[in-house]
Amino acid sequence: MALTEAGLRNANIEEGSDMEGVATAVADPNGPDIIICDVTDCADEAAEVFAEIRHNELGTNPFICIIAVAWSPRQPLVNKIVDSGADLLVAAPISPALILDRIFSLVHGRKPFIVTSDYVGPDRRFGDERADSDREEVDLLDVPNSLRDKALGQFDPEKIREQIDSARSSFNDQKIERQAHHVFFLAELVAEAYAKGPDYLEPRRLFELEKTTNQLKMRAFSAGAKELEELCMALRQVVRRMIDSGGEYKKRDLDLLAQLSLAVRATVRTSGDGSSGIAHNISQTVIGAA
Repeated sequence: MALTEAGLRNANIEEGSDMEGVATAVADPNGPDIIICDVTDCADEAAEVFAEIRHNELGTNPFICIIAVAWSPRQPLVNKIVDSGADLLVAAPISPALILDRIFSLVHGRKPFIVTSDYVGPDRRFGDERADSDREEVDLLDVPNSLRDKALGQFDPEKIREQIDSARSSFNDQKIERQAHHVFFLAELVAEAYAKGPDYLEPRRLFELEKTTNQLKMRAFSAGAKELEELCMALRQVVRRMIDSGGEYKKRDLDLLAQLSLAVRATVRTSGDGSSGIAHNISQTVIGAA
């Protein structure tokens, strides 16, 4: 009603009763420019859908504007929605004027995005946090905003598609770099824990490393980075062997873990300089020695 009264009578406004409806709408090639979603009773499911959108795993536009609404939002819910990459979280009850104000802010002052190993979405850090952050170094990304273009009468379907494709390519490159960094970081944590004694090596670290390596492998495949994909396959094989060992870790696997994680990071950093042959040799050696 608020959108209609604001003059959007001819807009394609679609209502859905659950997150499955939202996911279906987003999956459409001509998906929405903005999602306004009550997440009060479906925070987990909503956060999963929002994250899939942002990580380019659902739909064709990872940069859709997202406003989440919640009645009496408690901290766990807030954390889930914020970490999912939603643009805004608004506490209900809300007035039509407030909704329009938030839409106005996305049209005229949307935050740039950041891409890390586990987060894609608006940069919510303050100045001191940016300067002192211990997370991997990140670049800000100005993302396409079809909502803004339509609101300002500047929408060009072909142009916005080119902008989305270009930003998505940059996003994927950054994601590969961040995940490669995270793989190396996790492998270091595993090595440090093992150095204290096998009992200090928590299985959850290995599962996290396996998950991140799988994600990186899929992105490498999509990007046509065959040497990186091979390294990830070899690394995943070593990690899985360690998981299946039931805590009886072999020094050989710890050494391979360090070498492969270093090779993964080096391959991403030196992409295109002729190092692919070295990466291929390393991965094939590991696979052959399994």
